Amino acid sequence: MDSIAELNRLREEIERSLRRPFDPADILPRLARLARLSPSASENAVFAHRQLAELLVEQHPWRAAIYARRALKHCPDDDRAWAVLAFCQTLLGNFNCAAKAYHGAIRAAPGNPWYAHNLGHLLDVGLGAPLRALPWLRRAYGAKADNSEIVASYVHALARATHTEEARSVLELALARFASRELKALLRWLDQGAPSRLSRPLPQASTPSIAESVSLDVPSPPRRVLRSAVRKERKGRNLQHLVRLLERGLLHLPLDARQRERALALGRDALADAAHQTAPGKPLQRANDEGAAARTITRPRSDDVADLAAAVAYAIVYVDHVPLSHAEVAAPFRVAVASLRGRFAELRAKLDLIRGDARYATVRCS
Repeated sequence: MDSIAELNRLREEIERSLRRPFDPADILPRLARLARLSPSASENAVFAHRQLAELLVEQHPWRAAIYARRALKHCPDDDRAWAVLAFCQTLLGNFNCAAKAYHGAIRAAPGNPWYAHNLGHLLDVGLGAPLRALPWLRRAYGAKADNSEIVASYVHALARATHTEEARSVLELALARFASRELKALLRWLDQGAPSRLSRPLPQASTPSIAESVSLDVPSPPRRVLRSAVRKERKGRNLQHLVRLLERGLLHLPLDARQRERALALGRDALADAAHQTAPGKPLQRANDEGAAARTITRPRSDDVADLAAAVAYAIVYVDHVPLSHAEVAAPFRVAVASLRGRFAELRAKLDLIRGDARYATVRCS
């Protein structure tokens, strides 16, 4: 077994690598070795498990959560391990578990405003509890009133809790101090009466579901064109699957009925483009074709539609300047942030999406 001195040297090498630009493929095996050879309750093991969790969280949140829990088993006051566990649970869609983990991070480091912010924003957007979110966001705002992300989250929760005048006051004060497109988008959101849309459900008759807003009937093709029939049937199934995933995921995002309709329209355009890319006589581009990933939307597989649904939702966030991050949009669809980013890059390139895109935007860009 490696000596303690050798394990300490390995940790020092890893720490030096982490302070510079690094390749995870180089760091991860060394961290795994350090975790495997160190005594389970040692500082080196806790360090290795926490770093493994932080490096794996976006690609493999379930595995990352295991590593974070191993660190916390022997060091329950490790605020970074609590925070990465909370992020794991957020990405997995386990919002109540994520909130409990953020409470653990706050107990371990009560002076960190970002833990208070993340908990408050999770309560507001993830769990739909803006009143419970306000004390935490108010604490974060008191410490970091000059940060646009914290201001945006605080204003959002204030508006959702029907404290519209206070929300506008905080927002205008921030805009007077620094320019922010995100905060300007929030001001437009307030001007459009967003709090009334988000704080209470609209009458059922005025809010048709996404599935009801589009016809999924596929016309019967000529019998002699069997391949065309198969393609249309597959497209219909993909669209129905996409509709179901969008309808479920968008319920957890602060988007109104018009934005949900535009999301569906964008999803249909994406599927139509994918069908065009794989039409007869038009072969798929090879994966090793340079730049293919940025130019081509591949035909959706059954396990790929969730990524597409998340990317469609983020596309609406993008064109309408909605103040949500990749992680916040990915979480309700239970997809990896990296998958969302890659899929959105394809959508943006292939559909030529721009901020305020007239095809899909519901607000005017100033």
